[in-house]
Amino acid sequence: MNKDPMDWDKILARLDPSDKKNIEDMSEEEIDMLLFAEQVQGKLHGAKFDAQFSLSEGMREFAYRKKKLRLKRMISYAAAILAVVGIGIWIAILYQYPEVDGKLASLESEKQKGIVLYRGNGEEIPMGTHHENISEQGSEIQFTDNSIRYISKDKIAIKGDELVMDKLVVPSGERTKIELSDGTQVWLNAGTSIKFPVVFTADTREVYLEGEAYFDVAHNANKTFIVHSGDLQIKVLGTAFGVNTFSGEIKTALVRGSVELQANKQTQRLAAGEVGQYSTSSTKLFLSNDEVRPWVAWKDHILYFDDVNLFEITERLGRTYDYQFVFDHPSTKNLRFTIDIDQPDDIQTILTYLKTSLDTVDFKINGRTIHVLSKQ
Repeated sequence: MNKDPMDWDKILARLDPSDKKNIEDMSEEEIDMLLFAEQVQGKLHGAKFDAQFSLSEGMREFAYRKKKLRLKRMISYAAAILAVVGIGIWIAILYQYPEVDGKLASLESEKQKGIVLYRGNGEEIPMGTHHENISEQGSEIQFTDNSIRYISKDKIAIKGDELVMDKLVVPSGERTKIELSDGTQVWLNAGTSIKFPVVFTADTREVYLEGEAYFDVAHNANKTFIVHSGDLQIKVLGTAFGVNTFSGEIKTALVRGSVELQANKQTQRLAAGEVGQYSTSSTKLFLSNDEVRPWVAWKDHILYFDDVNLFEITERLGRTYDYQFVFDHPSTKNLRFTIDIDQPDDIQTILTYLKTSLDTVDFKINGRTIHVLSKQ
């Protein structure tokens, strides 16, 4: 983003409809804030808010855009925009905010149920509702609001003990972290499930994954760690890597260490910085030309897309924020974007980024469905 100081007077001047000056002399940040200010002004002048504009999301968006500015500058900018938009914004907050909150509450009720731990004994434990520790097979299960830890005193149980499998399911719009009983840490992205032993009692440490996860595997030279994903097996001793099983392709992005991929009598070794790919349609296993970062950035709450088409971007955004995208104009699927930002809390912010960077696409939100429109 342009680091030049923001000229707020220039932005406020542009809000005058009679001013038709060219905006080429404005910085990217000034243009971005102008679009937001004009949107607020336009909506407040209407009879009521429509489904495409949420005041609460808009206010969060304003805070997010300015969060990297010094506090005094942010206060002065906020005061300036309120002066131009008018006292109507305060009236809107007093009289419209409860109605908007109601809309947001109804949207929340439409979301899938949250993260659930399915235990081997048939018990279902929703995350966030169970904070008492559970003891089983010499292992203790500890719960927090957003993570689970399986703690084993000996890390690896005695060979021959019964293998008890638990399953953790993370729906769209959610993410979590789990520490397995051997000390391996797994970050699970939205739309993902993992099945794993309460304690690793076999000669190998094996888990089963559907979706997307980042593994930081605890080293144990005597027990290979194996991730099963469909026909693909990922074998490691101790390393860090990301796995993505969406879209009919299984991608393994290796951050450090080394892994061996096996599928249908094929073998592919990966070194740090390499990405392996298995096609479920052709059943071919090969070394991809992809870089590692696009497949692991999510773990650090980064939205990263490098020259990616809009269809693929919306597939990830849909899982991340629990929305369904509908392309009313199919040609917009092929629009390409490069994005590298901290993941916003709400989807409205990223949609505004997309509209700002390419003025040929628009979005309309209807419940948990987002319509992608062409402005051409």
